[in-house]
Amino acid sequence: MEEKSKTGNAWVNFILIFIMGAVFAIGFFKVPPAMGSLMEYFQCGLSEAGWFMSACSVAGTIIAFITGMIQTKIGPKGMLIAALVCMALDSLIGVLAPNVEIFILSRFIGGLGNGFLATAGPTLIALLFKDPAKRGIPNSIWACWTAAGSLIMLNSFAAILSATGSWQGVWWVCLVINAIALVVTIFFIRIDHTEEMAMVSASDDVKPWAGLTSLNSWLLVIIFACFAFVFSVWSAMAPTFLQTPLVGMDMAAANSVSSITTITGIIGSLIIGVVLSKVKNQPLVLVGTMVLCTIAGVIQFIFTGQTMIIVVAVLVGLFTNIVPPALFSNAQWAAKTPAGVALVMAALPIGSNFGGIPAAPIAGAIVESTGNWAMVAVPLGIVGVIGLICAIVFMIRCGKFAVASQTKEIQ
Repeated sequence: MEEKSKTGNAWVNFILIFIMGAVFAIGFFKVPPAMGSLMEYFQCGLSEAGWFMSACSVAGTIIAFITGMIQTKIGPKGMLIAALVCMALDSLIGVLAPNVEIFILSRFIGGLGNGFLATAGPTLIALLFKDPAKRGIPNSIWACWTAAGSLIMLNSFAAILSATGSWQGVWWVCLVINAIALVVTIFFIRIDHTEEMAMVSASDDVKPWAGLTSLNSWLLVIIFACFAFVFSVWSAMAPTFLQTPLVGMDMAAANSVSSITTITGIIGSLIIGVVLSKVKNQPLVLVGTMVLCTIAGVIQFIFTGQTMIIVVAVLVGLFTNIVPPALFSNAQWAAKTPAGVALVMAALPIGSNFGGIPAAPIAGAIVESTGNWAMVAVPLGIVGVIGLICAIVFMIRCGKFAVASQTKEIQ
């Protein structure tokens, strides 16, 4: 029977938390399908427009250094509320922005929310599911929150645009949905405040900055950054690539093909969740995920035939989205205590946000300077190999501990 505590039914709360994450992601990913309209409205080039997503990553990286400490003050539910407030401001300021600088500022605020949410989600899962053996599936589902939100936005953008007449209409719709999510979070997600604060509060043995001083933690942070770079290049640039004369898709078709990645990403996350629940050497699984993630990066913009592009979209989704669940599951082997694990979790968003900062600007600059989308494979391959090396080092350092701990639990 599923465990219950003062937090109430774990799965009901978790489902609501996941929906809130998806709502946040709907607002977060409203920019990629609107990139062409935004570039025309603000009269800017592809390199500058790349910062519409990268500004989020800059903010998320900055705030990630202190989200562990902030969480000890307001708790993970408070972090979730703060995330939704930031995304509401993102939509409101963005739709009213008189120039490109203010628009980028709105995205920076949204990025702060991404940092809050990325810390809150895994912590709430650990709070709701006390038994570590029961966290594999929730962690793999939670890893789909960005994919779910992106999928909804990519497939609804054209309809909303048609109904409202402009990209601003999409921003207003996101603002309304976000406001509803805030109400649901505050009144319907039942998390006992005393219980959540007891879990995240620092102690004499574990300081709030412990996740920033551990080599194991930083290995996972770097791996997350490498994944984020590969994933962010595709999510930010794919709709634009698919609408170039090289490929020749219209906006609706480009967004639909891009959304294939989110569908297969969800499938990949769920598959890796099952795998992680079956194996003892989870650090070895992390190595395997980075091998596939690197392959996904290299092949993103090499092919121009529409059939092969669909194959690429499928593989990019499968091969990249298996990384976050593997990282969440391996965080428990990076520290020896529950409080330490929570702080490692809090450090992970540093990587997930930092990796996205240079992604779109680098890809855009390469395309503008060379006129060749395939050249983007070079930085994607280099970054993937860096992540793979860090995964191997983490396996060497923590693999035996993971196997021994898993064996002990079974006995």
